[in-house]
Amino acid sequence: MVPIAPIVEDDHARGAAHPAITIIEYGDYDCPHTRAAQSVVDRLVAENADVRIVFRHFPLRHIHANAEVLARIAEASTALGKFWPMHDHLMHHRRAIDEAAVMEDAAACGADMAAIRRALGDDAIVERIERDVRSGRASGVHSTPSFFFDGALHDGHYDYDTLAGKLREARAAKR
Repeated sequence: MVPIAPIVEDDHARGAAHPAITIIEYGDYDCPHTRAAQSVVDRLVAENADVRIVFRHFPLRHIHANAEVLARIAEASTALGKFWPMHDHLMHHRRAIDEAAVMEDAAACGADMAAIRRALGDDAIVERIERDVRSGRASGVHSTPSFFFDGALHDGHYDYDTLAGKLREARAAKR
C-alpha cells in the first residue's frame, strides 16, 4: 500500500469529528466523474455518522480546461468560510461549469466577489492546491475521483454499491 499524506489542520473535512473511518477524496471540479460521485459520497456520509470525508484538490489540467480555476475558486472561498458551500455548488451544478458561470452564481448568492477575485491569484492558494496534487501523486493518484478508505486506495468504480463495499472493507480491516 502506498502511504497517503496525513490529514493536516487545513484539509477540508466534514462528517464525524472523531471518525471510525476517514475517506480522503482527490477530485477535480471540472471532471464529470468527480461530480457524478459526489451524490454517492454525500449519501455515505449521511448514512454513516462515524465517517469523515476529506476533499483534496487534484485538477487534471491537461484534460479539463477549467480544473485549475475552479479549484482556485473553491480554495478562495475557504478564507470566507465558504469552502463547503462552494464545493457543493461546484459538484452539484447542472449547467456548464466555467469561471464566468461560477462567478455569476457566487455573486447571486451574495459572495464577496472582490475577495474571491483577489484570492484567485494568491500564491498561497496556488501552493495549497499544489500541495494536494503532490500528495496525491505521491500516493498513487492518477485519475479523479480517487478515494482512500482509511489509507487504502480505490480509484475504480464510484457507484454506491462499490463505495459502500469499500467502506465495509475498511471497517472489517479495523477489527
